[in-house]
Amino acid sequence: MKFCLVNGIQQNHIDIENRGLAYGDGLFTTAKILNGKIQHLAAHIERLTIGCKKLGIIAPSLDELKKQLTSVAKNYSLAVLKVIIIASSGGRGYARSKSNSHDLIIMVHDYPQHYDELVCTGINLGISKQQIGINPMLSGLKHLNRLEQVLLRQELSSRGEDDLLVTNIHDEVVEATSANVFFFLNGKLYTPDISQSGVNGIMRQAILQRYPDTIVKTFSLSEIAKAEAMFACNCVMGIIPIANFNDRALPIELPLKLRNDVNNKANNETIEYE
Repeated sequence: MKFCLVNGIQQNHIDIENRGLAYGDGLFTTAKILNGKIQHLAAHIERLTIGCKKLGIIAPSLDELKKQLTSVAKNYSLAVLKVIIIASSGGRGYARSKSNSHDLIIMVHDYPQHYDELVCTGINLGISKQQIGINPMLSGLKHLNRLEQVLLRQELSSRGEDDLLVTNIHDEVVEATSANVFFFLNGKLYTPDISQSGVNGIMRQAILQRYPDTIVKTFSLSEIAKAEAMFACNCVMGIIPIANFNDRALPIELPLKLRNDVNNKANNETIEYE
């Protein structure tokens, strides 16, 4: 970790009774800092605001949040920003304190340089042996309860692939271990429905906005196996082609073309609030 703010104070410790530690009672977002600016800042702030509303946590002031984030980001040319909002300590057991306030943690980490290499080569995507649960109460949210992803990464560390495609307990394709997935079939773009489980990533949202004809529905592994090209995406690594899926080679030209299109559009728009 390169830098950390807790409630506006530069420090790296929290209250032992913090509800994020005890119950995972909070949410987070992770963004890429490029040339001192946070990419997709508006979308990240919206994610945090909507997440707080769904969880019933009083959100930080939008102006103050933007001020803190932009102030931190301007010190870095390339880095990863993580923002965590946690229900403040207090209350009895699962019940929150009556103030229902929040703790705000802002961290900066090194950017994973290998992402830039993987863009050119593509990744090898396997299929996870483990499956995630169905949870419509929390689906789409990047909440702090990430034990499923911890176990998935543990599985990945014992295998030879770069990432794993994950299904839920209904055998429906959801996402990769820390990224959303898209695929091409018969000239059309598809992505799995995440209304029952999974995370609605910022890059996923940007792609769906850029390509509104993308088909969003539930898919089985047998349907995905017919894909003509695939890619994984999140807002830190961007769009990375999948060069091999379950031991089947895939072309990477189409995902790279889409990546360039999305990047060019982003470069021509104002990414942060003015």
